[in-house]
Amino acid sequence: MSLSPTRRARLPLALVALATALVLAACGGGAGGAAASSSGSSGDDSLTVQLSWFSNAQNGGWTAAQTQGYLADAGFSNVTILPGGPNVSGIQLLASGRADIAVTTAESYLQAKAQGLPITAVYNEFDTPPTGVLVKQSTGWTKWGDLAGKSWTVAPISLGWQWVQRSQNIQFTTQNFNGTYAAFFASPDGVVQGYPTNTVYEARKQNIDVNYFSYASAGFNPYGQILAVTEDYAKNHGDTLKRALGALSKGWTSYLTDVDAATKANDKMLTENNQLAADTNWFTWAGQRPFVIGSRGGQQMGAMGEERWNTTIDQMKQMGALPADWTPSGPLFDNSFLSDEVMPQLDSLPDAPAGSFQGAAPAITATTS
Repeated sequence: MSLSPTRRARLPLALVALATALVLAACGGGAGGAAASSSGSSGDDSLTVQLSWFSNAQNGGWTAAQTQGYLADAGFSNVTILPGGPNVSGIQLLASGRADIAVTTAESYLQAKAQGLPITAVYNEFDTPPTGVLVKQSTGWTKWGDLAGKSWTVAPISLGWQWVQRSQNIQFTTQNFNGTYAAFFASPDGVVQGYPTNTVYEARKQNIDVNYFSYASAGFNPYGQILAVTEDYAKNHGDTLKRALGALSKGWTSYLTDVDAATKANDKMLTENNQLAADTNWFTWAGQRPFVIGSRGGQQMGAMGEERWNTTIDQMKQMGALPADWTPSGPLFDNSFLSDEVMPQLDSLPDAPAGSFQGAAPAITATTS
């Protein structure tokens, strides 16, 4: 069943312990090296990045930054990019000093901030989160109202389904997603949380056509994939952070626009994730680009804005996912470490290599932002 607003408002008590750990960690250096002066010129040549999931196209910017040599060119001789997964907390690894940069969701980041963790968002990788729900086209369901009264399979960490209930004035029951779509493929009328990229393609390989409903289309559109650091790391390793994010931006540009660079990065991902299918990854590469770019073509890569953060905070308060009286302390985000690299335009993107996946390519259209 759906969680009540009261239960949703209870943030994990473990975050309190993490906040203490982060404060103590401020006395020393992060994973990238010993603490430097507050001038931010640490000169670190090591970098540890914690991904939110296993290696795949979603993290293509980081992989391309490695395979194209951008991180090495930026002075990093020792780069560790750690895979994530369902039981990995990047924020916890920041707290323990085992990661310099963590990839996380805007929602998880804000909830950690609300518990007092001294962390800061420094980069946004996806302009629009691709998260939503999918149904089989055979149901004939094409609008949110059609999904009222159904049983939805959702990931509890995501808040989009809760916003759908509120914004669309519909009710439904929920069950937790177990990591596989087998039950959805077998059900004639299932509603499951997923993406219009890998999830759609896996359905295609089962000869199933699906309709996708994005949470963003219902009005819940937080930044899709952000990078967080501790406030101490931003203060004492500013030069390191700027070099890393500059390399990442170059990596994203090459991964989005250069098929040869994308091929090299995707080949590396296959060696790092033995569960990754090459054709699914290429379909994801093609389909995720509108979500990465969104409406940001020609704008500074990775940049964030106060108005959008405030909208997400307000929506989370309405859902009981943040304390109603909470006001962020410390910087909510910091664009000062970004390079001048700009997002490519959607209409300039190349096609995937011929035969890299089966069937038609996903549409390259602007997404809701």
